[in-house]
Amino acid sequence: MPHRSSNLWRLRIHVIALLLLALALFRPKLAHGQQMIWTDTFNGGFVTGTFSIGDQSSGIGVLYMGLPSGATVRNATLYAVDIGGTPGDSLSFSFGNIPVAFNSSTAGPVFQSIYGPVVLHSVDLTASLDPTLPYHLIDLSQGWTTFKEFMLFTEYEMPGMGPITVDVFHLGEDSQLEENYTIHASHPMDNGQPIAFGTMAAYACCEYSDYESVAVNGVNLGKYYGADFNAAAYNHYGACATFHYANGIFEGRGDDSTDVAISGTDVLSELSTLLPYGTQDVQLTYQHVPAVSPWAEDNIVNLAVLAYSSVPCVDEANFLGPDTVLCPGDTLLLNAYREGANYLWQDGSTQATFTVTAPGTYMVQWSHPDCTYAPDTVVVAMVNLPPPGLGADRELCQGTSITLGNVPPTGSVVNWNDGVTDLPRTFADSGSYVVEVGLQGCTVSDSLRITLVDCPEDTIALPNVFTPNGEGGNNTFRPVILSGVASLRFTVYNRWGQPVFQTSRLNLEWDGRTGGGEPAPDGVYFWVLEFAPEHAPETRQSQHGTVTLLR
Repeated sequence: MPHRSSNLWRLRIHVIALLLLALALFRPKLAHGQQMIWTDTFNGGFVTGTFSIGDQSSGIGVLYMGLPSGATVRNATLYAVDIGGTPGDSLSFSFGNIPVAFNSSTAGPVFQSIYGPVVLHSVDLTASLDPTLPYHLIDLSQGWTTFKEFMLFTEYEMPGMGPITVDVFHLGEDSQLEENYTIHASHPMDNGQPIAFGTMAAYACCEYSDYESVAVNGVNLGKYYGADFNAAAYNHYGACATFHYANGIFEGRGDDSTDVAISGTDVLSELSTLLPYGTQDVQLTYQHVPAVSPWAEDNIVNLAVLAYSSVPCVDEANFLGPDTVLCPGDTLLLNAYREGANYLWQDGSTQATFTVTAPGTYMVQWSHPDCTYAPDTVVVAMVNLPPPGLGADRELCQGTSITLGNVPPTGSVVNWNDGVTDLPRTFADSGSYVVEVGLQGCTVSDSLRITLVDCPEDTIALPNVFTPNGEGGNNTFRPVILSGVASLRFTVYNRWGQPVFQTSRLNLEWDGRTGGGEPAPDGVYFWVLEFAPEHAPETRQSQHGTVTLLR
């Protein structure tokens, strides 16, 4: 983080920034990416809690939350922003009495700043969070870390509470002196109720030389800067929003008061007077006045939150979304939720959501006491990409080969880890083989390990005559030698091609009787032995011959 060593240095930077900022703002304004990372509609409330260590390398703080008595946690996610690190960074600490670990598996969206990569991490604390605790201690005193901002988003439910919709957006695929976003709410917003808006984890320091200004739909809300009330000691950055929204009431927590002008570390705004009834689009503009250099693009704004009451009777086209194509193994969750509505899907189910696992046409019909909704339909196709079909790892006899794999659909791209592009493929050498098959943006993969071994030859020898007369030792027809066989099927036929005996037992033995138990007449009989060798149990081999029965 930049180090401000003196007031004189700050003043010089401020003067240069003011002189050149106007020129900088004449550069083309870029519309950067944004993505919704959380949306939910339910009966209850929503609480945010924030903590920042800013430009410090460690610190201890308290993240205030406080749910109403009797509330149950519906969903709780702890976000952390790693500034100047990498997606592979890790951090373990105690969040109250909950152990938390951020690492590569929790890393999400990344964008660049003058401090290096800015990585958003998240962990689900829904099952661990105690709703009766008013605050949570964050202890980051164990050592240096690049994790700077921490935000707890908690949804709770209580009997009798009204509906609420919460949308969380990740902002920024880059850093600029000015950033423009269009965030699209998941539902039409009712401006007859408060519309809560919060900017989370913005990186700004000083009122005149390093601050963020925010405009919504072209209306300037004001500027914010400095540390939030619950920031770590000596932190000069990390303005965040800490608020509670429930039953149409929007209230700030700590020093965050609800108003339509941002001032200092108050980064909350109530937008109902700025947004038309039923809209879903909000135009956001962030302008940054940097302290490092007037040209330094160190604007860092990580998350934005909308909490509002939705408009129940707007009949949106394509409510379920556009027709789509799924990859093998993918599922699609269709969410038809509308406040106060009942549901009827194409298969007769009546839940608000429907999980698609197969191609087809899916339709939902709503019924509502106050609204009339047209049914909505979405067509889901599935890419026909069967698995490569290599089967289990196997041993292969020295000097032999085996061909494995399914023929892929036309247009597929086949890539093996050793550069081969064939499927099916013939294997003759030991090794670990991995294949990936791609088609229409989908991929399936499989792996196989081949081990070469010295295999004993399978040996089978049967006599050509036997005497089932109860005398001597040649009363049954059975193999003289039978080794190296994993499974078999043995059939004896008479001269007219009719089967008189059949078995799949490895200790095969014919006593000279027919299937009905009658003694078979003397004569020549034909036999067929189909078997699978032990060294290649998936293959089939056969032998045949004759035997003379004499009584």
